[in-house]
Amino acid sequence: NIFIVAVNLLDFYKNHRLPISDQLILGFSVFSLLYGLNEGYILYTDLTRLYSYRYITIEKHFFMYVNSCTLWFSALLSLHFCLKIVNINHRFYIGLQRRFPTLFPWVIIASPIGYFFLGLYSVLWREQECLQNTTSQNVSAEESTRCSWYLFIFMITCVLCTFFCSVSALTIASSLFKHMKRIQENTEGSRSPNMDAHIRAIKMITTLLAANIQIFTSVLILVLLKTSLPWGTFLGILISICHIFSSYFLIKGTKKLYKALTEILGRWPRVS
Repeated sequence: NIFIVAVNLLDFYKNHRLPISDQLILGFSVFSLLYGLNEGYILYTDLTRLYSYRYITIEKHFFMYVNSCTLWFSALLSLHFCLKIVNINHRFYIGLQRRFPTLFPWVIIASPIGYFFLGLYSVLWREQECLQNTTSQNVSAEESTRCSWYLFIFMITCVLCTFFCSVSALTIASSLFKHMKRIQENTEGSRSPNMDAHIRAIKMITTLLAANIQIFTSVLILVLLKTSLPWGTFLGILISICHIFSSYFLIKGTKKLYKALTEILGRWPRVS
């Protein structure tokens, strides 16, 4: 993730612009990196026992924020690739293809910032009120719902992101498989550069989808069931592994990133 962020920032500094796909990959990598740092800090505080109720509240909201943004960027990345690769003769789809580049900056900026301020409001004001209410014996259903509104928004966000990512990824995979079959028939079974590019794209999309589903499942288990150690640690590490594999296949599937990686590795002295 550090490599992806560094390459894209250097490219932006050099060219003063980033394509939409690179912006989405950069956003995905930034939030994956934040999740890894947060997970390391959680393990440190668990070992040293340096935590309080306020710390647990902030950590819970930050965990939900980072993972929802990661799912959001992976869904947008899958949708962007779908609009770029797959052609569907439908009015809504064609309109979305044309308007996505103009809508994109507002969507990518407004969603994470809006979700951040919702989380900040929940931590600073609502959690304190809810904590005072939980000390009383009778808590109404309305009060319980009012105190868990941020969790409901988080769940809806995760479900929608996973749904869009799944539909987009499956549509891309189906389209690429059909295209590969046509290429294979036209070239009489010989392997072409287009075939290799399609295979890399399918690997990247399927890995992104698998990671999205795994992160979604693990996050819901952790948040809804309030899983404690050791299962909480195991699921947290599993999410980190999903981030690592996603980043690896993003590098393999992106020409710019893969070229930068091969150039760096090529400069290392080889031990004979």
